[in-house]
Amino acid sequence: MDQKDSSWINRILFYYDLVPINLAAEGSLTRVDTYSGRFALKRKVLNDRQMRALQTVYALARRLVIDAVCPLPTKYGDLIIRDRETSYYLMPWFQETVDASNLPERYRHLFHKAAQLHRQTMERKQECAALYQAMVRVLSQRQMIWEHFLYTAEHHVYPSPFEQTVLQSAFIYLENMQRAREFFSRDKDEEGKSKEMRRALCHGRLTPLHLLIENERSCLTNFENSEDGFFIVETAALFEQAAVMLEQKQTDWRALYQSYQSACPLDEEERGFLQHFLLFPSAHANLLIRYSQSETVDEQWFVSRWTRLCETHQFMYTAITKMMKEEQKRKDELRKQKEAAEKKEADD
Repeated sequence: MDQKDSSWINRILFYYDLVPINLAAEGSLTRVDTYSGRFALKRKVLNDRQMRALQTVYALARRLVIDAVCPLPTKYGDLIIRDRETSYYLMPWFQETVDASNLPERYRHLFHKAAQLHRQTMERKQECAALYQAMVRVLSQRQMIWEHFLYTAEHHVYPSPFEQTVLQSAFIYLENMQRAREFFSRDKDEEGKSKEMRRALCHGRLTPLHLLIENERSCLTNFENSEDGFFIVETAALFEQAAVMLEQKQTDWRALYQSYQSACPLDEEERGFLQHFLLFPSAHANLLIRYSQSETVDEQWFVSRWTRLCETHQFMYTAITKMMKEEQKRKDELRKQKEAAEKKEADD
């Protein structure tokens, strides 16, 4: 590390009363070795909202409400040091034991930590009519992408190999989008009241890169974009992301769903939201846009990518819905047993 970098790092470490022994660049962080231990120094542009988010998470972690890697306070009590447009903060160093390329293992930890975060910051239910209306708008946008692509493909005398592949599976996805539209268009319950769902602290950018794993301990980090919200949206987006990043043959979707469900059980409305959110995946629509906007097209790559997305998504969706049905069946059986026991007791 050159003298210029060392100079500004020393200036930042003064606020922590730390003297560096060794400095090393580790990705987007600077590893700082001192006589007091090893730390990670982060340099990032933060706005006021992001700084408040970090302060909120620090307060929760300090009270042991959540398990998170947060900025350490300076000797003056500040969490973040601002220098014009750039911000700096210091964190404990984690010696990660799971490689960043080991996505199955990292996602296994990520689903569990996300569930713990949501469960430990759970709030009361609130009306979610605005959320359902927003989902209808998102669905309409993706449906327009599909319809534009299909209209163009159907009017080609000789559709390309990728267009033919999409046309073969279009009916299923259009039907799924209609099912999702019917679900999200019903923002009121059977009694005519607005539907409600639970809120919690949402990380904002759940990815395997924002998870630190050292032996058996794992912690979420990078909470700059965290905020209070309907956590089921973040959960559904995490499943959608995993379906893109993970290979079908290496993924136990039942285990991932159970990992989340065991730490943060979803109620009936949240399960319905998750099930219907996954009916209109963003990755498929994004691939259609990418193909349409590409000047030179590798047909083989697009066909292979589409096939993989469809197979993995179908495998994930089937596994999750099957587990939901099994859960509902067990609940119905327990309810019937309870009703039978109450009836027998009343007869006696």
